[in-house]
Amino acid sequence: MNRYMVEVTLSGVDPNQFETLAAKEQEVVAELTKTGFIEQIYVRNDLSGAYLVVEERDESYVRQQFNRFPLFPYMTLKLVQLQNQS
Repeated sequence: MNRYMVEVTLSGVDPNQFETLAAKEQEVVAELTKTGFIEQIYVRNDLSGAYLVVEERDESYVRQQFNRFPLFPYMTLKLVQLQNQS
């Protein structure tokens, strides 16, 4: 398995829809955390994005999982494969 740091930047979200979409987003985050896909998540203070550490076999699968997020249409993703230090 590979570990990735995913930088998520949000832009263009309608402020009137943000709360509704964010609530649905949390449901997906909870599910993907429970399955072990998401290891850690850090949300920016200004709520304009987040940094996630995820573990999966390849980058295309990681991107596929992000398609499930309700805020995905407003996301820009930057993936960096991390080196194991153990």
